[in-house]
Amino acid sequence: MFGTVANLWKIKDLRKKILYTLWMIAVFRIGAHIPTPFVNTETVREFFEKASGAGQGVFSMVDMFTGGAFSQMTIMALGIMPYISAQIIIQLLMVVVPRLEKMKKEGEAGTKKIEQYSRYGTVALAGFQSLGLGMLMISQGWVTPMMEQHRVIFMLLTMFSMTAGTTLLMWIGERITENGVGNGISLIIALGIMAAYPGAVSQTYARLHFQDLSKIWVPVIAGLCIVMTVLIIAMQEGSRKIPIQHARRTVGRRVQQAQTNYLPLKVNTAGVIPVIFSSAILTLPQTLLGWVGTGQSGAMAGLGTWFSPYSPYNLYDAFGIQKESIFLLLKSANLYTLLYMILTAFFCFFYTAVTFNPQDVADNLKRAGAFIPGYRPGKQTADYIDMVLTRITTVGAIFLVGVALVPQILSNAFGIAYSTAQFAGGTGLIIVVGVILDTMKRVESQLLLRHYDGFKIRRQAGAGGRGESRRWSGRKAQ
Repeated sequence: MFGTVANLWKIKDLRKKILYTLWMIAVFRIGAHIPTPFVNTETVREFFEKASGAGQGVFSMVDMFTGGAFSQMTIMALGIMPYISAQIIIQLLMVVVPRLEKMKKEGEAGTKKIEQYSRYGTVALAGFQSLGLGMLMISQGWVTPMMEQHRVIFMLLTMFSMTAGTTLLMWIGERITENGVGNGISLIIALGIMAAYPGAVSQTYARLHFQDLSKIWVPVIAGLCIVMTVLIIAMQEGSRKIPIQHARRTVGRRVQQAQTNYLPLKVNTAGVIPVIFSSAILTLPQTLLGWVGTGQSGAMAGLGTWFSPYSPYNLYDAFGIQKESIFLLLKSANLYTLLYMILTAFFCFFYTAVTFNPQDVADNLKRAGAFIPGYRPGKQTADYIDMVLTRITTVGAIFLVGVALVPQILSNAFGIAYSTAQFAGGTGLIIVVGVILDTMKRVESQLLLRHYDGFKIRRQAGAGGRGESRRWSGRKAQ
């Protein structure tokens, strides 16, 4: 491992990419602490410290992805979420809009055009969401006294500043992808999540000091963190390899023998997108009902508790169980958990169906003269691929639901703070492990590419004579 890290700095191009990535990350973290103009940050901080349940709702999820920028209402409060939403919308439109689907098949030119549409959509979504946030801050009294009489100006300033922050984040992500180690957008999301880890560790230590958390939970959560990390890596790398046979064919005067390859189908094709979608959908009614129910009766707020992960309407309280130990798990058996499982499974299958078309794969195999042994090319091959994809997607859905619900169960059933329980699983851990794994692969591929290029140069130098070998050695030393 240490040898690999040392080799990173020996290669000039790779060293430049890493330093460029670190510089872009520094710009991102600095921008995440620049406050929006004329926002009373002290009032905002007090609100997020006191708010819970329906009071925060979907805001807690957004704050996790922005690395705490949302709870401070900085210019990057929206994070990169508008860009992700725009890309998802474009991908869904490709299914129903023939022009976009045709554009996707045009190659690099079509891809650039689609990326341009995603950028326009990002700016539009960021402007709309920031305008809504400006109205929210005015209604909650988060505005400085100087701007209380100039609400329109404040909303416009908020819209321009937050839209500019999101656009800057989008630009940083694209620059990291092009000039850095790659995977820029995902890296920004993972770093935003990881930015909250030091504070969570500090809060956990404080709870241990004041005996609000039993010491037995420290090794339990640490063990769960290791186990869940291993499972996430296994599922992210897991695939079902379908054997493919290439028929013997004649190319010119050469006869190519039959070859056997594999078609890899990922177990978790949808990634973490189903978890994000289901979380956003379930927190939205909870938040809206909480705001509507702030009146005199509060009946709507009571209805909103049905959609809360900490809902008192669960099997534990319904049957009046007073025992502890394993029976505490029944506190998580509520409407929120049931809907979360259903929605996550649904989006796993839905997103897989949108991004992977078995019929197209079968047609491509038929045109290439390849077939799956035991199945005829065409519809029969497509049906077989669809059957295998359905089975492994079921496994992936069960995995996502299980890992994502672990911190929620620990927090709901055993009273552990969510900031501490998130180390044992959850959406954040899935994203962080997946992004780190992908980044390591990209860096490793860069190392292998450099070694392979050097091997080719050595072979050429050996064939050309001793003088060329000496010139190559001099270039390598430089």
